[in-house]
Amino acid sequence: MDLSTCVDSALYDLEKLDDGYYMKSWLLRQGLRNLRTFHLCARICGHDDASLGGLLSRIESAFSDMRKADRRTGRIFVQDEEVSAELDDYHDEIKYFKREIHEWYINFLDCSRQSCSPNRDELLVVIDSLLENVEDSIKESVFPLVEQLEALLEKLIFLQNFIRFTALRGIDDTHLGHLLTHIKAVVVHAAHHSYMCQFEEDERMVVKISGLLQRIKPVDPQVYETYVQALTASKSSRQSHTAAPEMDGHVLEDFLHSLLSNLWEILWSGTFPIFSTKDHLQILYEGLRALNNILKKHAKNFDQKLWDLTAVMVCDAGLVICSLFLDATEDDLAKEMDHMLFDLLERIKLIRAKFSEESSEGSKFNFPKVDELGFIDFLLENLTEFTSWEAGPIALAKRQIQTIQEELVFLRSFLGKIVELRNEQEEFQCLWNRVVELAFRVEFLIDSLVVGDIPDSFPTPFDSIAEEVKITKLDALNIFDSKGLDIKVKKVAESSNYFPSERSMPIIKDDIVGFDDEAKSIIDRLERGAKQLQIVAIVGMPGAGKTTLAKMVYNDFSIVSHFHVCAWCCVSQVYNKKNLLLEILTYIFGKLSNEYFEMSEDDLAFKLFRSLKQRKYLIVLDDVWDISAWNSLEASFPKDACGSRIMLTSRHLDVAPKDKLDREPHVLRQLTNDEGWKLLKAKLFPRDDWPPTLCELGMQIVETCKGLPLTIVILAGTLATVDQRGWKEVVEHISSSTVPGMEQWKNMFELSYRYLPDELKPCLLYFGAFPEDQELATKKLTWLWIAEGFVRKSQSKSLEDKAKDYLMHLISRSLVLVAKQSSTGKVKTCRVHDLLHQFCIIKAKEERFFQLLQGYDELSSFNEPHNLRRLYIYSKLEHFKDSRLFCPRVRCLLFSHKGYRAISFNLSFIIGVFKLLRVLDLSKIPEGFTFPREVEILVHLRYLAVRGMINSIPSSVANLSNLETFIVFSSAKFQIDNIWNLKKLRHLQINGTHFQAGFSVPCDYLDSSAELCNLDTCSTIHLSWENLEKILRKFPNIHKLKVKLIKHGASTGESNKVLVLDYLSKLESLNVSHYSGWMFSRQWQIEFCFPSNLRKLTLSDFRLSWSKMSAIGNLPNLEVLKLLENAFIGKIWSMEDERQFPKLSFLKLEGLDIVRWTASESEDHLPCLVKLVLRNCFELKEVPSCLGNFSTLQMIEVFRCSNATSSVNQIQEEQVSMGNEDLKVLISSSISKSS
Repeated sequence: MDLSTCVDSALYDLEKLDDGYYMKSWLLRQGLRNLRTFHLCARICGHDDASLGGLLSRIESAFSDMRKADRRTGRIFVQDEEVSAELDDYHDEIKYFKREIHEWYINFLDCSRQSCSPNRDELLVVIDSLLENVEDSIKESVFPLVEQLEALLEKLIFLQNFIRFTALRGIDDTHLGHLLTHIKAVVVHAAHHSYMCQFEEDERMVVKISGLLQRIKPVDPQVYETYVQALTASKSSRQSHTAAPEMDGHVLEDFLHSLLSNLWEILWSGTFPIFSTKDHLQILYEGLRALNNILKKHAKNFDQKLWDLTAVMVCDAGLVICSLFLDATEDDLAKEMDHMLFDLLERIKLIRAKFSEESSEGSKFNFPKVDELGFIDFLLENLTEFTSWEAGPIALAKRQIQTIQEELVFLRSFLGKIVELRNEQEEFQCLWNRVVELAFRVEFLIDSLVVGDIPDSFPTPFDSIAEEVKITKLDALNIFDSKGLDIKVKKVAESSNYFPSERSMPIIKDDIVGFDDEAKSIIDRLERGAKQLQIVAIVGMPGAGKTTLAKMVYNDFSIVSHFHVCAWCCVSQVYNKKNLLLEILTYIFGKLSNEYFEMSEDDLAFKLFRSLKQRKYLIVLDDVWDISAWNSLEASFPKDACGSRIMLTSRHLDVAPKDKLDREPHVLRQLTNDEGWKLLKAKLFPRDDWPPTLCELGMQIVETCKGLPLTIVILAGTLATVDQRGWKEVVEHISSSTVPGMEQWKNMFELSYRYLPDELKPCLLYFGAFPEDQELATKKLTWLWIAEGFVRKSQSKSLEDKAKDYLMHLISRSLVLVAKQSSTGKVKTCRVHDLLHQFCIIKAKEERFFQLLQGYDELSSFNEPHNLRRLYIYSKLEHFKDSRLFCPRVRCLLFSHKGYRAISFNLSFIIGVFKLLRVLDLSKIPEGFTFPREVEILVHLRYLAVRGMINSIPSSVANLSNLETFIVFSSAKFQIDNIWNLKKLRHLQINGTHFQAGFSVPCDYLDSSAELCNLDTCSTIHLSWENLEKILRKFPNIHKLKVKLIKHGASTGESNKVLVLDYLSKLESLNVSHYSGWMFSRQWQIEFCFPSNLRKLTLSDFRLSWSKMSAIGNLPNLEVLKLLENAFIGKIWSMEDERQFPKLSFLKLEGLDIVRWTASESEDHLPCLVKLVLRNCFELKEVPSCLGNFSTLQMIEVFRCSNATSSVNQIQEEQVSMGNEDLKVLISSSISKSS
């Protein structure tokens, strides 16, 4: 038995080993596979077994011992304490041959240059074995070695596919001598390096493998000629395809995939022998991807002629791609390749046309069609900035840019006058498209120059496009004169849209009609019945109000009081178990630390199980599509006979096991006409009577909506923005839709979309970029809108306020739903209905607004549109990388990872391709301890979010001069150098659960550092008392600030300080914690001087006397106050001063040592209080009885403050005696952290 056969037998035996010894057996398998590859390399280098001498006999002797053990036990090892030791012994014995094998490999390399070319089949066997070795090395390596090994694996697969392709084309070994000899040398080198990865340091192996990769690429003229000879021979061959066309298709597809990988590498590097070919190469890449997809789908339909044509095209593609690796291209070769490239592109078009594949050249206008005027306004703002540049390539084209800007200003004004007219005459629409396309081209050209993509013909492109703009202006003037547009200009110009602000339109509870009896029935089923865990299911058709009813029940006071833990989870049609577990855990524990996101599914499931054990819980699984969701989560829910319940909503009846249901699912009925009328009136005329002239039309609306609440509120939202004289036309449009189901919903949403102001359309479609049913934080959503340029500038309002107005308008139309509200009643999170979410995705694709790709199949088969603007990915990160999308014009990349990856990942593949990004959200991709340095070249970035255990930010982040929003999810503390250079920064957030999480700023040269005048939000900044004022004065317009005060220097004198912040006149929200080391018992004497505009204040760890409270109580605009974790210490808080907290609506006391809280019997204190939260104040016994006199009070929540129970109950009794029976008092020692 030869060595390779022995290895195969041993590997087979190892597969039978118990899983408890996985790691050690895996290392042994790795060593055995390396020995097999070594033996195969010896053969192709002309060494038979005899020539290997004593080495081979000693290795075979080791295997003989292993086989004896096999015969003795019936398996290779006995499952006892000797197993581990035996594994170690065998592994050590294999490592013992290291020096001799290393020397033999060097000998093989010398022989490979002299011996004859190997047999093709033998070479493929070696490569197959070697690929296993490289994959083994990847599994046990870390960055950057893993990156080099992955590149080596890819190149070896390319060589493997190359050989198989030549066989398919009928080229015999005699015509492939140079190619096979070259591949043999590469394979032996690779086998040697892969073997030595077990022993050498990573740094040395990175250098060696990098050198080998250069030998595989056709950068050397001799290697290039070797590849060209093989491709030319394959091209001229007329070999018929085999009797197994599927096999042919796979070989052709695999080789084409390898060529695409090489072309992507060239495009990614940005180096081209002739710059003018760049656009054509991108088109080639798109065409070859499309051809690859055709082979996957239609290979069985290929005839002989088509097979030959495709094979020749692949050969030509290989020739063009190989030529691109040469450092210098001769003129004759360049012309030849240029001609071949153009010819190849034409033939690809023919293939694509035959199979009806979309071509990037097929559309006359392939730019986004959403809010084009808003885009041009955004461009003009940027052009104004570019004209002020005094250096770089932009400065060289300053004159042309100014000319283009002036002409575009006129054309923008012209388009504003034909907004309505363009739909009436094709001439207007054509001119509109010309102007918009010119604007997109101008933007692309300028932004490309900024990142360094400068064409050889520069600045000629500007001269050319400037001339096009002038001609377009002349055409517009001719139309203007001939059509007499001035008659209609005023009418269009004067029309405006009113956007309700967040303050002018307060959020109230949803209008819920017809669900009272249904809610009572569900509540009864949840609270009564068996003690065993049971499922209560709510089933109904889309839009019937399942989620509304479930939320009505979930938020009911009796339910909140009945269950110890309540959590809500949106499942949706496409779900990820890990994300569902994280969502439920967030409801239970509040904000989760990074360690949760890095845990496995099994660990999270166990964590959830432990947190629910022996507790009465209610878990809502909303929007369940099939029983698999329940099956995947069931093990996480304890069955302790505590009366726990699962409430489930679905469109289908069979989504839960019947033996787990308490009874038959509750099938939600449709609204009656009377209930529908009541809901419609509540939406359109909440305070007035329905106009008699519209009664008949109103009843027609109700009947049209067929008792579905969603239809009624969406249609009402549209009608509320239309003049009543136009209602009939709207209703007739909906009534004319006789197609039931999804098509009817699409028509409804299409109508609402049509009546939206143009500037709101991109904001609505943006919801489709996020996973279905996901609740979106308002601040994140609005910051993204601003970064994208959707929000129009205003003289009277900030961009943030304008963005919130946009959101409120969408809410007022019932298109966006409020999911959670803040303590002051503002919108905290929001979402859209899953039907509208689906519409947004479809509409966004139609309008070329964005592309959503989910999973590897969609990623790998996607044919990139040439001008793709926004790309949203929902898949595993490795699938995204392997798909090799090349979309250099993409401006926004949002990535939502299926699960979380606990190890760092090199993001250079993103940065090298998407150089023009304005928005990059990597917050779902843990980055390890290192900030992704590649991001620094993305100079157009306005929004950047990253996650990881990041402990430093490089100073070169200052290169991101356009950055407006910078978010880092990390529990570490680090310094941001050169922060003063980020002059456009608006939002800086370092989010982490660890008490040290946050950032500091350099204090050197503060006096000469620039102010960050645009900074609106800052969290969490670490400041010392010494530098606090100097640094915060650099943020003159800050609205929201979170600070951690730290102690510097000696502790003497630290206790007498004044926290002066009144110079921050625009500050509305302040969160300050005081880190005072280990001196927990000390009381600090700190005075406050807050700005009068402050609306929200959170304090913790100040250890202040209650006598200092007057400075806070006298703040005239304070609405929310949270005193947390020893913010104040002392047994008595006595509110004796007059008129304290005149506007306070929310008060939270948590983690304080207070015993008595008293106040005078005057209503001057807390006259506007709506909600009081008491948590973990274990000694608290008395709450002011005067709270019972406040008619505004709606909720008192008491958690783990058992001594205060009687005082709180007394307040409730006083409220009832005053007629306020709506006051809710929740007293518990075990509830979820929802507030």
